[in-house]
Amino acid sequence: MLKTNVDSLVKMKLKGEIIHPELWVERNYVTTWDGKPKLTVGIGGIVQNVKVGDPVFGWYADHLNAGVAVSSFDASKQPALNVFSCIGNKTKVLTGDAKGARGVVVGKTYFFAGRSNRVIVYFEEEHLKKLAIGDKIEVEGYGTGLAIEGHEDVRVFSLAPHLFDAMGLKAEGGKLVVPVVKVLPGYLMGVGVGRGSSESGAWDIQSCSPELNEEHGLESLRFGDVVAVTDVSSDYGNTVFEGGTIVGVISHGASEIGGHGPGLAMIFSSRKGKIEPTLDGKANVANYLGLRKDLEW
Repeated sequence: MLKTNVDSLVKMKLKGEIIHPELWVERNYVTTWDGKPKLTVGIGGIVQNVKVGDPVFGWYADHLNAGVAVSSFDASKQPALNVFSCIGNKTKVLTGDAKGARGVVVGKTYFFAGRSNRVIVYFEEEHLKKLAIGDKIEVEGYGTGLAIEGHEDVRVFSLAPHLFDAMGLKAEGGKLVVPVVKVLPGYLMGVGVGRGSSESGAWDIQSCSPELNEEHGLESLRFGDVVAVTDVSSDYGNTVFEGGTIVGVISHGASEIGGHGPGLAMIFSSRKGKIEPTLDGKANVANYLGLRKDLEW
């Protein structure tokens, strides 16, 4: 069993609120990679019919948040809520008709419009129906600073300790073996390169090329899938780096805007090639956390 520094981690309460859906630009429409106008449905809000575990493609949407988008009106608190919330963290509704309902963080996203730092939370259907825009949400922030003993060349981000334990990680030949649904080449990575904080938001896998989508099987991706990308690094910001490997969780949906696509919220990175991805079609947050009993894994 892998040893970590879990006993030294700080557990703290964070607070945000369910934010209203956003438009990307004041003109309402954006232009797709092939020159067509499109409304950016799905950025923020309470998405009722798409959840973690569902397909990323096939929706009339752009950067779709599958679940409930939580942020803050206070711009000074936005970054802390986003960075200190970890995938797998427990949440609780503090106000409204769903007060007391429990949920779980299943993704983190970043966007340029409005309140751009968002945490994506899964709620069971009975609670989802009662939620309202503006409801206050508490996140039990736990996992920031997680590290693996003996694997100092692998950085860990935004991962709750109990989710880390559920992922079936192993050490072989000095490398961390991580189950993933896909291994993608670094040249697919788009918006997010150059960003300084690997703990916040998501790095987009470009989905603008139908040919590349088909070649790499991107259209089979699901929200919550664990995916590896080669020849890039997120050790200290997102960058092209030959020999490096990152692993992340699909946290927002596909896009037809040039340079954009499904968002990968980082959980592991090693610019020294100390991550060994191994293919596993069940490598999904919803499966690891037992969130979707209705799906076949």
